[in-house]
Amino acid sequence: MSGSAYSTNVVVPSEIFKITSGTPKTWSKKADSGSEVTTSFCGECGTNLWRETSTFGDSKVVKIGIFDNLSDLNDAKPDVELYAPERASWLEPLAGVKQLKGMPGSEEL
Repeated sequence: MSGSAYSTNVVVPSEIFKITSGTPKTWSKKADSGSEVTTSFCGECGTNLWRETSTFGDSKVVKIGIFDNLSDLNDAKPDVELYAPERASWLEPLAGVKQLKGMPGSEEL
């Protein structure tokens, strides 16, 4: 989904989430866990914008790369790495960040 070795996201509560322009398209599939995952993307260029799944309740998992403001990126310092055991061997764990074996609620390393 990211086209990269990792995906950097910020979890945003739905009540403060706002689309400022355009009408995203969606695509849904079942995750390995059996949960439905819906990805919203730009209908013009195909850029992934955010994902929704029951794992994150009513929140949106927003792709950090869509932020326009560098201060938003700086304010979104990670506090957890998911699927840490599947990290590429050439990537170091982020210092001071919780390392989980899977999704939220999974065992910590």
